[in-house]
Amino acid sequence: MQQTNQVFLFTFAIIILGFCIKYFNFITEKDGKTISKFLMHSTFPALMFVSTFNVKLDFNLLMIPIFAITLGLLMQLVAWFWFKNYENALRGLLMMGVGGFNTGLFGFPIIEGLFGKENLVYAIMFDIGNTIIVFGVIYTMGLFFSSTKQTSINIKSILKKILSLPPVLGMIAGLIFNISGAKMPDLGLEILTTLSKANKPLVLLLMGIYLSFELNKKTMISIFKVLTVRYLIGFLVIIILYYFLSDFKAMQSVLMVCTLLPIGLTILPFSDELNYDSRIAGTMLNISLLISFMLMWLLVLFLNVVTP
Repeated sequence: MQQTNQVFLFTFAIIILGFCIKYFNFITEKDGKTISKFLMHSTFPALMFVSTFNVKLDFNLLMIPIFAITLGLLMQLVAWFWFKNYENALRGLLMMGVGGFNTGLFGFPIIEGLFGKENLVYAIMFDIGNTIIVFGVIYTMGLFFSSTKQTSINIKSILKKILSLPPVLGMIAGLIFNISGAKMPDLGLEILTTLSKANKPLVLLLMGIYLSFELNKKTMISIFKVLTVRYLIGFLVIIILYYFLSDFKAMQSVLMVCTLLPIGLTILPFSDELNYDSRIAGTMLNISLLISFMLMWLLVLFLNVVTP
């Protein structure tokens, strides 16, 4: 629990620092868009490459990405109908807040601290499925409802755009190196590893820059609807895992924690790129961060999911 608290306090401190930098006018939300674009083309793809390059692939683990994809699709399906009466500018943003998880930055340190580095493989496999949902489904939903889209959208153009995104290219490259057994030059791997480590503080600062307490009541209600979809479905899945995956305790524990992870950080650069309100995205992300930490702490405390 001490490791969990340390991770949370570090996360919270960096977010507050980002908010203070904006509050005292050292930086503006417009500057945040530049930072966001930088992340999408440098640290995010580096993180995806390093994560997929280092994981030890096992055929039995392939069910975990499928589990993550199914969970994300279920959340998106519920959100599609629940937000159908919203105007596109808000509906697209709310859809992007449902189905994706902050596994790499928020989840990995906590899961490693709770279950040990050897069990981090389950979270990495979950993140592979999560990445497919984030860039293949959530980004597509955001693009579909965005004011930046063309008059008509076809599947071919969407796939081309998704496959050209730097984080997706990073994940594909990492998997190719991993599966083929090709050796990555030490210098290249060191550069990518350093970039991937830089992703966390930069993204947390960006979250603080976009944090806003000036949203209207209607918007706040919409945010809590997004969180309701995420956590209600998450708890239903936890019940299923608790009763049907008891023979695989370590995997069960990691996946139960993963279902309660907060909204993925990619919602910030996605919002900037697709011309959505980044203040709403930042506030939604930060509220989910706080709620997720509290729920994960309670889960570990009362269900004793920590692996001996």
